[in-house]
Amino acid sequence: MQPMDNIKPLYIPKSKKWKGLTVYCYRCKTNVYDICKKSGKPLSQCKHGENHVFKVYVHVSGTTNQRRTKKLDTRDINEAIIQAVAFENEVKNNILMEQKNKVELVVDGEIKDTVKTNDNPVLEDRNVIDKVESNKPIQNINHNNQPYLLVNALARYIGWLHNEGVPAHRVKERSEEHIKDVERSFKVFVECLKENGYKLSSLHINDVNDEMVGHIFEHLEKLNLANRTFNKHLGYYTSFLKWYAGQYNITVNNYFESVKRKIVNHNPEAITQKEYEALVKVITPENGVKEYESIEKSFRNLYRPWLKDGIRLALETGRRREEIINLKWNDIKENEGFKYIKVEDYKVNHIQKRNTEAEKKYIYIPITESLLKLLNELGYMKHKKSGNYILAPEIENQRSRVMSDTLSRGFTHYYNQLKTGRKLTFKCLRKTYITNLEIFMGTGNTKSITGHSDNQVIEKNYIDKKEMVKAVRGFNVFTTESKRSDTLDKIRSRCGKNEKTQDKTLEI
Repeated sequence: MQPMDNIKPLYIPKSKKWKGLTVYCYRCKTNVYDICKKSGKPLSQCKHGENHVFKVYVHVSGTTNQRRTKKLDTRDINEAIIQAVAFENEVKNNILMEQKNKVELVVDGEIKDTVKTNDNPVLEDRNVIDKVESNKPIQNINHNNQPYLLVNALARYIGWLHNEGVPAHRVKERSEEHIKDVERSFKVFVECLKENGYKLSSLHINDVNDEMVGHIFEHLEKLNLANRTFNKHLGYYTSFLKWYAGQYNITVNNYFESVKRKIVNHNPEAITQKEYEALVKVITPENGVKEYESIEKSFRNLYRPWLKDGIRLALETGRRREEIINLKWNDIKENEGFKYIKVEDYKVNHIQKRNTEAEKKYIYIPITESLLKLLNELGYMKHKKSGNYILAPEIENQRSRVMSDTLSRGFTHYYNQLKTGRKLTFKCLRKTYITNLEIFMGTGNTKSITGHSDNQVIEKNYIDKKEMVKAVRGFNVFTTESKRSDTLDKIRSRCGKNEKTQDKTLEI
């Protein structure tokens, strides 16, 4: 065991600073940073490292100065960051559970009461939607448990997305990202109504009319949204009114259905080999610091030791984030000397509720020469047939939550440093794989590897047309025609000789 007086002091370098993560000194009874408060020397020279611990502080959402604190049981900065992220997620989940089924009654901007109710599921951020500004008592629901007010109906819909009060046979798992996206869209909806003079305290669901939809349309136009995002907002509002009509068995005019959607030009972009090689080189701890304009969170280090390997696995397999994160060594199979990876199609199984092993859909990824080389670098021969994760096996809990976001943000952060003028995201790796697979296998055959049921989905969403053009280098219409003419001349020449020979034979 290392002597206590020889334990090195803890120090968080600039490249690995993390929001809320700090070094606490039990000797000084305070958080310590670059300079020791008692000696005035750099913290790295402190002789009392045994008194240092990593601590993480997490702000409690919805409060002014409440926070949760945890002493971390590690002296490794990388592990400390991982534990800090896990604790932050734990705090957020606990707060969310505490807030569940609470409604705040606000009168003239002041909170008058907080009550529990099963009738009004609330949004995570209730400042916009469930706070009803009124000095009059409001009846929010009728005897059929049907919400009268539009804001309450919106809140009820969010609760339904969370499967609150939903019968077991109608439960549908939705990602937190999707639900938060709907919430953000509803906030835009409500903000627009306020700007146009609508009183949320008395606005009924039946007050939604063509004029109101016109205001929403103009508001979205002013936001200068991308066409796909513009359509997504309208889709959420359409789905909300459909749900309300079906949920309470009433007729509601769904004016959002008649709004013409904008044309979305799908333009899948693949990453080039030159860009990819440059990207891998630039992924270092020093380049991982991302600065934010927000005062609350001025910077964040997006570097992870496993980030580069995650990006490489994505390119070599063409699979989605969740599937890459959950790959295990025993998913590698071998049949008659040919190796492949059997991976669960999480997206299809999730959407279609394929829960049992017999129902689940699997994708079979061929292990190419370059993929095998990567797997060997990651320890294939050592971990072969084990149940360990291929990527970042040290992360055991909440892998999807911790790693998925980091893969996306990390890719974007490092790719932007290449200054290519393009805005590629992590998804481009899958598009690159499928585009090159299409070139190799030919149109119509790619789906047998990717698992898609429709070639049009591949063509529309994954094929980089510029890369397809590059694949036909050397093609020349007239060269082909010239070769065909030469071939025909040779055939005619042979035929002519054969005819002359036959004529001579007849003469004899």
